[in-house]
Amino acid sequence: MTRTASVMAAGLASLGALCLSVAAAAADCAQLATFNQALERKDLRAMKAIETQISTDAACGPFLMDMQRRRATLEVVMAESMKGRGRDAEREELLVDADRPEVSWTAAVGLGELRFGQRRFSHSAQAFDRAIEIIKNETKTPKAPSSAVIQEVVDRATQARLLAANEEGTTPATFTPVAKDHRDGSIGGSFSVDVRGVRPKSIPLPINFETGTAKATKVGLQAAAELLAAIKEQQPSEILIIGHTDERGGDAYNMRLSEQRAQAVAKFLADNGVQATIKIMARGKTEPLRIADTSGLSRQDIWALNRRVEWRRP
Repeated sequence: MTRTASVMAAGLASLGALCLSVAAAAADCAQLATFNQALERKDLRAMKAIETQISTDAACGPFLMDMQRRRATLEVVMAESMKGRGRDAEREELLVDADRPEVSWTAAVGLGELRFGQRRFSHSAQAFDRAIEIIKNETKTPKAPSSAVIQEVVDRATQARLLAANEEGTTPATFTPVAKDHRDGSIGGSFSVDVRGVRPKSIPLPINFETGTAKATKVGLQAAAELLAAIKEQQPSEILIIGHTDERGGDAYNMRLSEQRAQAVAKFLADNGVQATIKIMARGKTEPLRIADTSGLSRQDIWALNRRVEWRRP
């Protein structure tokens, strides 16, 4: 199943479950039945009007987030049905609107995929990270998606960050900070230690270097500083830094370069107060990043994804 299909399936399942909750709670809030009817008609204007009406209502107010989440899921389903049918502007409007309440991980993923396809990689990374934080929030996401879907979202977030930071691309490289954890403001998003039971172990980082050297670029230094902050917050007992290169150049050259770059990151961490054991590993071009969906990616994009530093947790 493709990434889009898996997200769609999860979204449709979520929509069905929430419709049942409306029927069960109709006795407490009469507006829920009206909202459910609007949902069945796909009448977004009526659904939004009801959301506005109940926002300050004592009986119905507690159901507002439920309504917003179901309406956002419907908008994602409607938007995806427009894909490839010449209705791009309408599709984008639906996805932006669905993501605005920030209560639906499906909506955030849908917008992230749209921005990824538009090559607006920094915005895409932000949307995927937002999805991760919504998934982590049990109030906003009572039933977590499958571990496979969660891993897909984490992978897409890191890929978008790497591509946004690509300094060999046609647009200026951008460092995109990861999201803050919704609970305490610590580093979260794709750097999260735990996403509803999924513990990301391999974190590709946009720590960039000047061509053919182990000297970090401006974007690379920003990414290294973020890694340092995450390590100081999360306090791992052991740190493994792995250097990777793209396919250009000979095997020995790339292996040596990836080792020098991993060493440079390790030195940066140690020089800035990290006292945990730091190990390095060089992989050169032998372990290209596993990318589930390469549609729309150029050869230069693939190089940028492979040319990375990886933080691997125990």
